[in-house]
Amino acid sequence: MPRGRARIEPNRAGDALRRLVDLVSHRSGAVFKLMNDAAVTLPQVLLISRVEKLGSASLSDLAEGSTASAAALSQMIERLVQQGLLDRAEDPVDRRRKAIRVTARARALLRKLEAARSADYELGLASLGDGLRTRLAAMLERVVAELENARGGDRRDSPRGKEIAR
Repeated sequence: MPRGRARIEPNRAGDALRRLVDLVSHRSGAVFKLMNDAAVTLPQVLLISRVEKLGSASLSDLAEGSTASAAALSQMIERLVQQGLLDRAEDPVDRRRKAIRVTARARALLRKLEAARSADYELGLASLGDGLRTRLAAMLERVVAELENARGGDRRDSPRGKEIAR
């Protein structure tokens, strides 16, 4: 190993991140309350979030990156359409396909969930001194930027195929 390069212990960063998240997550219960009030499950929230990132998707687009069967995914989409969180309409370019999009209600729910999660993390970090919190925020912003850059600005759930016409 070249001099000056520290050897990274296997799983050290992952374990530290997991322990941090365990310490700061779900402090107030606000996220669970929002999900309960909206009558959505975590898999449904993740699906809504994925559709929002894609902008518009077909069932086959969503099935491509999912561990759920096409039938289970179709049922989940139908429930979310019935709840007014997803919209399904004929694709204007290919009338055989259905374009699935998030509704304004779904976007509002996602923003509320993001805000509640951030507030929970802040609550969990409240016992840290201002200097350490400032350094942690700067380091996390740097890590996020580097990860986004390594992925070409896309997150793990970015579309792999063509997005269907809007």
